[in-house]
Amino acid sequence: MAKKRKPKSPSAGEDSERLQRRAALWSKEDLLSPADPAEDLLTSEEWISIGIALDLSTRELCVAILIFEGQTRANIARQLHKKDGQPVSPGTIRVYIDRLFQKLRVNDRVGFVQRIMRVHLRLSTAS
Repeated sequence: MAKKRKPKSPSAGEDSERLQRRAALWSKEDLLSPADPAEDLLTSEEWISIGIALDLSTRELCVAILIFEGQTRANIARQLHKKDGQPVSPGTIRVYIDRLFQKLRVNDRVGFVQRIMRVHLRLSTAS
């Protein structure tokens, strides 16, 4: 009985060449632009769809967007204001973040971003 041959896998050199050809399509500046990695990933309409799908309040959605963009609690607090114009405290932002993590069943910001992207992908493939 003849031995079956394994299909020949590409050599490390072939893989390297293929990756170099792919990398040549994009300059380093293209790959690292914009300065904010989350910028332009999701449109306002996509965020609204995510908010509706996850049953988020308007304030929770605002906090979610800023978390997704990598903002700190203090920065989020400075950007959001109460109805009377006063900034929201970082403690209040912590409560919103805890509530968002519970709703999305995640433990940290990385899990949060992954969950948001998974929801986005499911919504975009469903339409």
